[in-house]
Amino acid sequence: MGCRNEWADDTHLIMDLFVEAPWTWDEFLTHAEQTFTTIKAMGTPCATTVDVSRIGALPKGNVLGYLTQIEKQMPNNVFASAVIGAPYMVSVFMDIIMRMRPRAQRIALFAKSREEAHAKILERYAKLNASTEKSS
Repeated sequence: MGCRNEWADDTHLIMDLFVEAPWTWDEFLTHAEQTFTTIKAMGTPCATTVDVSRIGALPKGNVLGYLTQIEKQMPNNVFASAVIGAPYMVSVFMDIIMRMRPRAQRIALFAKSREEAHAKILERYAKLNASTEKSS
């Protein structure tokens, strides 16, 4: 299976990423880099969902190092990133990353389904737009 992504719809506001067993860290990092290049090129606010509900066992390696690398690569135009169906260990590692990296804490969301993730992202987007309009 591995990693894949697709835009949620034609607005290109939300990029849905899927990580499904079997997968490797190299595959994940390469896919994330390609995805972030696409999002950065948009030049407009975007969000991501990362569906890890079928992630399987985490491959061997420095999980915190890989997740920190991903967080550092995330483009500045990403205003939200929702993790979908996170198993306990993924939640633990994400909690650590959010404590270490303030930006990760600011943009992270957790959801049980793609629909819930999209709803949370759209709610955050509406608040972002409302605050932008107030400051104009």
